[in-house]
Amino acid sequence: MKKVFLLLVVILVALPLSARPKLEFAPRASLYISSVNFGIGADIIANPTKNIGLRVNLAELIFGDYTLFTINRPGNLEVLLYTPVANIISYFDLIFGLQAGDVATVVTIGGGAGYETTMGKKNKFFLEPSLIIATGDGDTDFTFRLSGGLKFGIF
Repeated sequence: MKKVFLLLVVILVALPLSARPKLEFAPRASLYISSVNFGIGADIIANPTKNIGLRVNLAELIFGDYTLFTINRPGNLEVLLYTPVANIISYFDLIFGLQAGDVATVVTIGGGAGYETTMGKKNKFFLEPSLIIATGDGDTDFTFRLSGGLKFGIF
C-alpha cells in the first residue's frame, strides 16, 4: 500500500512539472473578410499546460473600410487546443467574446485551425484561418480572418 501511495505522489508531483507553463508574445498581421480590412496587432499567449493555451489581444490597428485601434479588445478570449492532426493542423482555436455597451451587447463566438512551425528554440511561425460570428442588436456578422505571424517564447 505504501508503494502505491508513493507512486501516486510521484505522479501528481511530476505531471505539473513536466508541462511547465510558458508565456509567448505573438505579433501578427490579419486579413478580415466581411468587408475587407487589414490588421496589425500583437497577442499574449499563456500556456498553462502542454495542450492548452489562452490568448488575449494586446493591441491591434485595423484599417480598410474603416479604421479602428483597440487596446486589449474588450471581452475577447481565445482558447488554443494543441492537438496535431496529420502534420497540417497544429492547434484548434476557439473564440469567445462578450462586450456590453450602451447601445447593445455583442456576443462573439468562432473557431479555426492553426499551423505552426518551429524557427529556433522558442520561436514559431504561425498561419491561422478562422471564422468569427458576432451577434448583437438583432444583427449577425460573419467574418473570415486569416492571420499570420511569429510567436516568441518569453519563458
